[in-house]
Amino acid sequence: MPSLHPPLPTKHIDVLEMNEAFEEVDGSFKFTGTLVVYKTGDSLHHALSTARHSSLSEVKLEHLNNDVPIPISAYCPLFPSGFTYAPDPPPQNCHIKKPRLISYDRICQGSQPYYIAESVLLEAAVCELLKQHPHPNIATYLGCQVADGRITGLCFVGYYRTLMEEVNPGGLMKRKSRSDCQRSKDYSRVLAGIESGIKHLHALGLVHNDINPSNIMLDGDEAVIIDFGSCRRAGESLEGAGRTYEWYDEEVDTALPQNDLDALEEIRIWLGDSSKPFQFVE
Repeated sequence: MPSLHPPLPTKHIDVLEMNEAFEEVDGSFKFTGTLVVYKTGDSLHHALSTARHSSLSEVKLEHLNNDVPIPISAYCPLFPSGFTYAPDPPPQNCHIKKPRLISYDRICQGSQPYYIAESVLLEAAVCELLKQHPHPNIATYLGCQVADGRITGLCFVGYYRTLMEEVNPGGLMKRKSRSDCQRSKDYSRVLAGIESGIKHLHALGLVHNDINPSNIMLDGDEAVIIDFGSCRRAGESLEGAGRTYEWYDEEVDTALPQNDLDALEEIRIWLGDSSKPFQFVE
């Protein structure tokens, strides 16, 4: 007999981030679920789906378990006096960098539950210094987006595409990319721009620590270095700093100027200097 009661409406969620998780089992990697960050009303949550999803819109609340609420203090630090407010409304074609929360389930259980907010504040402080000392090969920072006294995002001038997108649109690993792709363009101007931007950072006592083709934007033929989330003062520890697989020396755990210069050399090799082997392991 059909029910006389209509089904309860499904609570609407907006999925903001999604990433598949794997773990090593008997020497091979096994899919363990899909990590999901979603918003419902004014609250954010981290959860796990045991299924694979091809798009954000496929994920429904009934798919999710291991739900963890994310307090705003965990990812939006207080806005310090003297920092720059981003234009409101933001200019067209700008890029707003928002905190990444896909790893929050692990972070909240660790010794630094406010690590994401602390990282946002650290990057904002670097960008404030760069705003005082601009350079054509360093991304132009416009200020912090702020709501209720907290930083919700960092605003930059937008650029068209990354060096990775231009050279390797298929997203191949760097060794296969170099062997499969023909380099018809002269990238000497781009390489010179990266080097100039790196030297500017070093002159300010900063080390980027994550120089790779996805962190190099192209503004015409000019290279523009972006993403200062791993930027540290020279000599500081790199514990917790996010760096990009294949593009750094895994044995180095200190912010050294040579980190950036070695990464630049790796890009130079990747762009076609086939006479040299790659420096960093795959």
